[in-house]
Amino acid sequence: MDAEKNSVLDVAIVGGGPAGVSAGLELAKLPNLKIGLFESEPELGGIPRSCHVFFGMRDRARLYTGPMYARKLDKIIRRTAVVIYTKSTVLDVEPGNSGELHRILVASKGGLKSYDCRFIILATGCFEISRQARRIPGTRPVGIFTTGSLQQIVNLSHHKPGKKALVIGSEIVSLSNVLTLKKAGIAIAGMVEENEHLQTYRMGAIPESLFYRYPIYKGTSVKEILGRRRVEAVELIRKKDQSLFQVECDMVVFSGKFRPDSAFIDNTPIEIDSSSLGPSVDSQLVTSVPNIFAAGNVLHGADMHDLCALEGKKAAQNIITKLESDKPLKRKGIFLRAEPPIRYVVPQWFDPSETEVYRGTWLHPGYEIQVDHTLINSVLEAWSGNERIWHHAFRRLIGNYRVHLPIWKFAWDRADWEKGVTIKVR
Repeated sequence: MDAEKNSVLDVAIVGGGPAGVSAGLELAKLPNLKIGLFESEPELGGIPRSCHVFFGMRDRARLYTGPMYARKLDKIIRRTAVVIYTKSTVLDVEPGNSGELHRILVASKGGLKSYDCRFIILATGCFEISRQARRIPGTRPVGIFTTGSLQQIVNLSHHKPGKKALVIGSEIVSLSNVLTLKKAGIAIAGMVEENEHLQTYRMGAIPESLFYRYPIYKGTSVKEILGRRRVEAVELIRKKDQSLFQVECDMVVFSGKFRPDSAFIDNTPIEIDSSSLGPSVDSQLVTSVPNIFAAGNVLHGADMHDLCALEGKKAAQNIITKLESDKPLKRKGIFLRAEPPIRYVVPQWFDPSETEVYRGTWLHPGYEIQVDHTLINSVLEAWSGNERIWHHAFRRLIGNYRVHLPIWKFAWDRADWEKGVTIKVR
């Protein structure tokens, strides 16, 4: 249904992507619940709106293209009692004191408005690090994109923004960039990866590069972007011998290196995990503030959309449990931290009494890590003080890719609750 004036909500969902919409669908099963879903874009669906195929398998039990999946989410959520607020950006979250309502400040076409809420679900997703954040030197010509901006221009606006593109990065999303560029009739000048190993599976990257006939420059970084009004070329440097060479192109697409979109809670009591840069949550997806939950890519940067959707559903189910039983959802358990080159572990808190809940849940939301770059012949270990409570050898750990932790295999009887658990790589 369309938005109506209402300043008091039972649940406010911040973000209209897979996690946010799935949370709304689950909450809508509870009658007489006032639910508001806030999305800054004019349409719901999030990143899938401008993507390709392979969406919906785990949460909708069938495969969709990205746009079809986004339209499906939009269609089914509007059949419920959830009030949809599009073009509405949540600027601030003001957690209430114990027992008090929380408040969100929302900017929309109608101006600023605040909403008091019993519960909040943060589901704002993630974003790619820009050229500026990567500190790439050179001029600022036309023709520099991120994956998101490229896909919106090509798939939503149906424009051809250039003739020949160089893709920076080799994560899974980089392969998607190639498909987007070819769809628009744009040639591929190459793919650049600063590490010696690809940040995705070779069985996907290598065949694609052979089929579309573009080189992959591994162990290579960008020295400078050349061009005044428009990109003309990119100067690259091989790390092995420090040799320089240029690749001619009129487009540069920076891909990957995703980070949670969580800046709007920076100055709140909601605890931010220093590794993930998203909210710190426990196994119930509760943040450090009671009755404020988080789900999806705001927790861990880019992850599979359907797992984000299932996380949103899980957060909603935990709210329903709280409403029906009136039992407090307080953070409890042992703290988990990551040690570089592991980027993060999410969730950050675990209650050993829930071990059996996670047994065999490889295809559902659980405990996961990402490593900063691809590692060969490595061993993941979990340590609590001087005790190693779990380890497993991996032939290849793909960089910036979800690795599921078999949390039920940890020797929790040897864990020190005060010292917590550190996930390491050896």
